[in-house]
Amino acid sequence: MPAAEINGTKLEYLEAGNGEPVIFVHGSVSDYRTWKAQVDFFSQKYRVFAYSRRYHFPNSSAGNGSDYTVDTHSRDLVEFIRKVGLRGVRLVGSSYGAYTSLITGIRNPDLIRILVLGEPPVLPLLAENPDNPLHMVSLVLRSPITALRFMRFGMTAIKPAQEALRRDDLEGGLKLFINGVLGEGSFDRLPPPARTVFVDNAKALKAELLGPGFPPFPIEEARTCRIPILFVYGEKSPRFFHAISDKLLKILPNAQRVFITGASHGMHRDNPEEYNSKVLSFLSDSHG
Repeated sequence: MPAAEINGTKLEYLEAGNGEPVIFVHGSVSDYRTWKAQVDFFSQKYRVFAYSRRYHFPNSSAGNGSDYTVDTHSRDLVEFIRKVGLRGVRLVGSSYGAYTSLITGIRNPDLIRILVLGEPPVLPLLAENPDNPLHMVSLVLRSPITALRFMRFGMTAIKPAQEALRRDDLEGGLKLFINGVLGEGSFDRLPPPARTVFVDNAKALKAELLGPGFPPFPIEEARTCRIPILFVYGEKSPRFFHAISDKLLKILPNAQRVFITGASHGMHRDNPEEYNSKVLSFLSDSHG
């Protein structure tokens, strides 16, 4: 695999096909391999890239996690785009990679042409600091059902996973996180290839969950973003993810949404045929 020296680290990536550029940006506990069905499909029409973000397999996992932030990953992505010599990029992101792609598009509209975002976890839109009781009370008053779902996710998945990872129990933390995001029992039902990807990125999850967390979302900057955006929802995803994307739809002026049937948060893996079809339709309708 080729690799690019980016901001003091090395990022490995795949490249396939010819045409206008599409970059796939993976989410948490993942890497470039999660996009295999998309690389095979979209490379028939586009020049496709799928890279692994810093800390993620097969890149180095060394570091204390202090640089595991959306801003750092966005700067890496911008430098990657420039180093490869691209413009007019279509960014397709999943989860944390969707958040990274969104920030990249908002701040670099000269480089990004289209955004496709699979449930970006812009948690500050729900509560800027979930550990602050006043912020959570505010969320309860605004949207009690969303608040209940968000707090349940924090108490049953994120907090226990963080505690396990602090003990360096990578497998325990990984299992708690996956079950919280994809549904109880999901980790044990994973097919071997998917399980391998998750296990290979357990150290990256530790860097993410024990790192600095998310900064406030730049709402006013986002209101000026004119890039065409497609939000992709998994029909069976945790509903607080839907609530976040619903909020973003009201902030961003040129956005729309689609649902992927029978899919959870990893919709590009759960139903690749429908995901690929709907994303391709959006890219084509948006002049690309």
